[in-house]
Amino acid sequence: MLIGLTLSLTIVLFSCSKSKDNPGPGPGTPGNKIMKFTLNTTGLLAADDFSVSFSGSDIEATATTLFKVNGVLQNNQKAIVIKKEQLMAGQVVVETVPLYTVSISAGGFSSAGHTFNFKMEPVVNNVAQTVVNKTITTAVYAEHFSFN
Repeated sequence: MLIGLTLSLTIVLFSCSKSKDNPGPGPGTPGNKIMKFTLNTTGLLAADDFSVSFSGSDIEATATTLFKVNGVLQNNQKAIVIKKEQLMAGQVVVETVPLYTVSISAGGFSSAGHTFNFKMEPVVNNVAQTVVNKTITTAVYAEHFSFN
């Protein structure tokens, strides 16, 4: 009887344990997500200073190409910067490969004594997130956003 109980417990324990080679995320552990960020500015002038930088990582930290900008894959780039010239030209769409986390830093100022507006529309796994709307003045603006 004792041998049978010991054998049963051993079988249950080994059948419930995960492989060390591929443990996978545990229950409740977030995984990689597809993210999309639509950027717009209004009133941004050549004399102004403004940029938005993106960096990220997949859950395994192995991906080397993370972003597409306006549909163009940014090969071997773990970080990208969207410059004011790109924003002045019109809407910029940044899309990701499946990533665990994305960090975004936006910053700049109006050097022409006026204001301009910056808008970022984030979407994570096809779910819209809180839209960022900022009015940029001559005071230095800097803000960091994280998505995971």
